[in-house]
Amino acid sequence: MAEKVGLAIIGSTGIIGRVHIDAIAQLDSCRVVGINARRQELLRQQALEQQVAMYATLEEVLEDQEVDAIVIATPHPSHLEITQKAAAAGKHILAEKPMGVTPSDADGMISAAKSGGVKLGVLFNNRFRPEAIKAKQLIEEGAIGAINRVSMSSVMLRSQDYYDRLEWRGRWDEEGGGVLINQGIHSIDMMQWLTGMPTSVFGHLSIHRHKVEVEDYATAVMQYEGGGHGTFHCTTAQAPNQQRIEIWGEKGALILDNWVITLHSIGTSVTDFIENNKDVAFNSPDVQTEVFGDFEQVPSTHVPAIDDFARAILEDREPAITGKDGLRSQELVAALTLSGCREKLVSLPIDRAEYDTLMDELRSTRRMPGR
Repeated sequence: MAEKVGLAIIGSTGIIGRVHIDAIAQLDSCRVVGINARRQELLRQQALEQQVAMYATLEEVLEDQEVDAIVIATPHPSHLEITQKAAAAGKHILAEKPMGVTPSDADGMISAAKSGGVKLGVLFNNRFRPEAIKAKQLIEEGAIGAINRVSMSSVMLRSQDYYDRLEWRGRWDEEGGGVLINQGIHSIDMMQWLTGMPTSVFGHLSIHRHKVEVEDYATAVMQYEGGGHGTFHCTTAQAPNQQRIEIWGEKGALILDNWVITLHSIGTSVTDFIENNKDVAFNSPDVQTEVFGDFEQVPSTHVPAIDDFARAILEDREPAITGKDGLRSQELVAALTLSGCREKLVSLPIDRAEYDTLMDELRSTRRMPGR
């Protein structure tokens, strides 16, 4: 292999595909060898602008010996088939979020990569934000102690035109879900990366404002091993935008609010206070507060994310975010969707056959139960 990993971008003419091209141009670990997309005229113009190879088909991509790996920037329903073909051809794969439509899709991608002896990475680029890295470090260092509760709010506003602009958005038979699998999955990944996976989920889904088949409102109550609890709320029908996660532990709380970290540290543990405090005034423990907000801005978190994947190939190691890592957020989306549609508590890992059956029903009826 050359000193730089040769990448081909699948779905290069889309918004995210162009983000990848710009990010790779800033790296010395990889280079764009060529591009592929369905819209041939746009693809031809883009190839001329970038001075890279134009591949009319995926087969042409996989036949090129200069291509060491592909970056999948197509809608997620296509990810499984592309991954299977690329892995069989010996090409490493970096897939945009989400991995696929269902956990079964993600399982298939992981299996294909293993069979092909290639690396599979997933682009959850928010993990490379300096604020996220600091929050993870504080938790792992025990700054708040054992986690008792987590609360995540992921609020965005999307117009009806956003859904109408692309035919696959907002449809069970195309997108396979709504706010959870598309916009909210970044927050879901961040939540489980920082706090771990719950053991069960009870969710509620609704179509609040948009003329779509899929949910634009989702809420969940989660239970964790050891008795911890959590809540999650996600929507594309509220304003102002907010990305907020509160993590409460034995020794305090860490709050990440629109990427500003606030750490609250208490002078004693929650357990010790409950068991031993005799203060009749019901005073809480002393609290020290520290704010972490002065981080160096990263223009594009796709840059370090793609760089890590390329260096994983050069160094023959696993990427920072593997297929198994990406599967976890897919599991949580599926668990919340299954719970909301079947109105029941769902345990993790999710039953693949049960969820696949639900998806077949949703694709057929093209509406949520009760709608």
